[in-house]
Amino acid sequence: MRKIFILFFLTAFYFNAYSQYVLTGTVEDEETGELLPGVSIKVIGSDGGTSTNLDGKYTLTINEESELRFSFIGYKTQTIAVNGRSRIDVKMLKDVEQLSEVVVIGYGSVQKSDLTGSVSSVKGEELSSMPTVNPVDALQGKLAGVQITNSSGAPGSSPNVQIRGIGTPGNSSPIYVVDGVILNDISFLNARDIENVEVLKDASALSIYGNRGANGVIIVTTKLGKVGQPATTSVNSEYGVQIQQQRIDLLSGRQFAEVVNAIDPGTYNNLDILPNTDWQDFVFEQAPIQNHQLSISGASDQNQYFFSLGYFDQFGTIPESRYQRVTLKINDKYNPKSYLSFGTNLTVAPFISNNTIGNAPFNAYRAWPIIEPYDENGDFNQVPNVGNILADFKYNTDNVTKGLRTVGQIYAVTKFLNGFSFKTSLGTEFLIEENESFVPVFQVAGSAQANPVSRYTLNNFRRSSILLENTLSYDRKIEKHQINAVVGYTVQTVTNEGLSITARDLIRERKDFRYLDASNVDETTISNGIRDLGDYYNQISYLGRVNYSFDNRYIATFTFRRDGSSKFIGDNKYGNFPAVGLGWNVINEEFINLPDVFSNLKVRGSWGRIGNDKISYVDSYSRVGNNLNAVFGLAEEVYFGQSYVGFGNQNLIWEEVEQFDIGLELGFLNDRLTAEFDYYNRETKNILIGLPVPLYLGNGTGNVTFNAGEARNRGFEFNINWQDNVGDFKYSLGINGATLNNQMVKVSGVEGSDELLGSLGGIVTRTIAGESIGSFYGYQVVGVFQNTDQINNTPSFSGTQPGDLIFADLNGDDVLNDRDRTNIGSPIPNLTYGFNMEVAYKGIGLSALIQGQEGNKILNYKETVRPDRYNFEAHVYSYWDGEGSTNTEPRPTDGGNNYRISDFYIQDGSFLRLRTLTISYDLPKAWLAKASLTKGRIYVRGNNIITNTKFTGYSPEIGGSPLLNGIDRGEYPVNSSYSLGLNLTF
Repeated sequence: MRKIFILFFLTAFYFNAYSQYVLTGTVEDEETGELLPGVSIKVIGSDGGTSTNLDGKYTLTINEESELRFSFIGYKTQTIAVNGRSRIDVKMLKDVEQLSEVVVIGYGSVQKSDLTGSVSSVKGEELSSMPTVNPVDALQGKLAGVQITNSSGAPGSSPNVQIRGIGTPGNSSPIYVVDGVILNDISFLNARDIENVEVLKDASALSIYGNRGANGVIIVTTKLGKVGQPATTSVNSEYGVQIQQQRIDLLSGRQFAEVVNAIDPGTYNNLDILPNTDWQDFVFEQAPIQNHQLSISGASDQNQYFFSLGYFDQFGTIPESRYQRVTLKINDKYNPKSYLSFGTNLTVAPFISNNTIGNAPFNAYRAWPIIEPYDENGDFNQVPNVGNILADFKYNTDNVTKGLRTVGQIYAVTKFLNGFSFKTSLGTEFLIEENESFVPVFQVAGSAQANPVSRYTLNNFRRSSILLENTLSYDRKIEKHQINAVVGYTVQTVTNEGLSITARDLIRERKDFRYLDASNVDETTISNGIRDLGDYYNQISYLGRVNYSFDNRYIATFTFRRDGSSKFIGDNKYGNFPAVGLGWNVINEEFINLPDVFSNLKVRGSWGRIGNDKISYVDSYSRVGNNLNAVFGLAEEVYFGQSYVGFGNQNLIWEEVEQFDIGLELGFLNDRLTAEFDYYNRETKNILIGLPVPLYLGNGTGNVTFNAGEARNRGFEFNINWQDNVGDFKYSLGINGATLNNQMVKVSGVEGSDELLGSLGGIVTRTIAGESIGSFYGYQVVGVFQNTDQINNTPSFSGTQPGDLIFADLNGDDVLNDRDRTNIGSPIPNLTYGFNMEVAYKGIGLSALIQGQEGNKILNYKETVRPDRYNFEAHVYSYWDGEGSTNTEPRPTDGGNNYRISDFYIQDGSFLRLRTLTISYDLPKAWLAKASLTKGRIYVRGNNIITNTKFTGYSPEIGGSPLLNGIDRGEYPVNSSYSLGLNLTF
């Protein structure tokens, strides 16, 4: 019996072993016939499997009784029995439901067709269109109603972002949500780690974030391996050079001397021997920039992962400036059971920033062109009133900031009953930053440009944020009813602290010996405390949302959030933020017979209220100041004291934004042509703003925060796209734009205050009811005085001479004074727009993005700063030099009335810019196969290539705070860049 059993076993083994054979085949798209690479093929009930190669082919060793599962993202999964066949060719059908665009809306996601809010989406690959430290830069010109302004081209700088205009004179920046963690910016992220970005714009989408949503929300989802796709390794590398795009037209050496002679006759007698130095040549230089990334991603039935390591290095076009960052990204999701999953998202980003001389462009603008940088001995020449910029570069650039920023989340999700899921997560953000600067003893001969005592400063800063969230979700389709709901509870704590120490007269000045030791310094100053009072708070929140759809025709979204903030007192701590959105998918109505050309027609509308608490955490409280010491008694002893220094306002309540939106979505020709239109009305009420309170009332801080006004933004947005294939030729075109009408409706403060003023030493902006926030405030110029009689018969300022500007007497009282100032322009554009184009033919691609804006003004403030003699812009050379010579350009002066803030210094800020232009080539499949690659692309790219503008400064992109916006103070200019890149996938 034993021998029979062994013989039977060996026979079964023999036949089973030899019943295995090789199966081959191809997988293609059933509609287009296109072969599909990367399709996952799994032998059911075993660990065997493979995936299709670049040509859509596969080879697999199987048994004749095997069953195979074919799966691929965007296609319906198929299960096929082998039945002894040696070749199986598979045609896969697109999964229409899976391909339907899913939009992340905060604490969940919905199908685009079920969305009632205004949400703009950008895929992650579009964010790699330019080498930049901040992924937000790559959104510029891509989204209607989102204005992104690069005020500075300094390495590591971040742009200003406004969503649907400036709604408050206070903090008007949006918030960012990265994988569920709420942040103030995303400058730490590598753009190639991002899967997609959603920008929430209307109340229906925003109210789930309550007090966070007043200025918009940008949701970022980072990458994770996809089930059904093979593991991949990607290498992305880009190297380029930056060039300062535009120079300001300044006076040459000879012209400067002639103008000075017009001010002070006889100052320069021999003009032919004077140097001609353009200091801009010494301030700006070509600078390299590079961005590299290695990523590994993959997935199985139980695990999804993504790992990347990135390096970004940007030298500045101003010497001694540089920013370096390493980004480590680890995402992992584990699904041990069908009802349980948990995971982590972690980004670690150490960085180093070499700070530049911040006023270098301004000093180059003002430096005398008749002075050369060095004398005959090679020493620095003295440059009056400004200082020698090259000496600044040598002695004032030992300034380095090192830091580490980590953002992460751990979470767990469990599913139960039918459609329910519970998620708990802990999100954290930590920032540690240290700045070290040193200025040695130096003296530029014969000038005040000197530092008689060495100075060493050490600044330490740390910030932490901890966010705990618990949400219960329900997602289920019951016949024609689709319900998507979520309720949740969140708690967040944010703290920050700074420590600054300054020491003078160091004994040892070498970097290795700079220690803050009492034996090494003559004088030490120490300060410690909260550095950012607005970023220090505790918050508790309750939230809920129900999204209901009936028969994919009628949609309703109801949202509510209740926030409690430590920035308010008593009954004012909590704010309630409701919203409702309604939608109608007209395309799915049987009784409406739309022409076949329509593929989508949807109408939606929303109303809601959202909040803002971006004020200092001490604004509600009256404060007592320290170190208010006094000397008493015959012994003149110092008594340490404290005293009341500032008012708090215990009646502060939440700033609220009430917004109405109506939208129309259209699709034609199977969505080859799509269009989306929105009209919105956004009103900000109970604006939180600091207003002046007389010091004699005991308020030592000057300003006290009040709920002091209302503002309104209205606008129309559109987004139109066309995409099509003609054989091997693929192309797409898109245009987006947004109009904006910004207006302060009411300003109501203490003691009849009805205006908000923006000051830079003197008043430059005024915000009043009926005008835009941050409108420029000054005099209107009506000409140039030609003679003394004209001055005697026209209101003018004391000291006016022939050749000076004539300012309008607007109130007609025959006296020229401050009451004749008026609104001389708004920094807020009436229209922003973008145009994108992409074409591809047999592996060759061309893409371009054009961006622009219209209707805004810029104050050329740098030209008005004239306490001393500086160089002049070239237009001054056409100065008034006698009666009748000109009625537009005044006589040259070193100061005086001509430099008062007026529309003489207001310029048109409109521009049209070729933002990006990329030419790419996809490597042939035969080449890739030899190198074991699945994809390969090389490209050349230009950024900020051409700018068409009337503005005479370095760049028309001038941002700033709401009350000091659009003011050119000689900032670090935005650069052009040209780069070469390579993308490889294994």
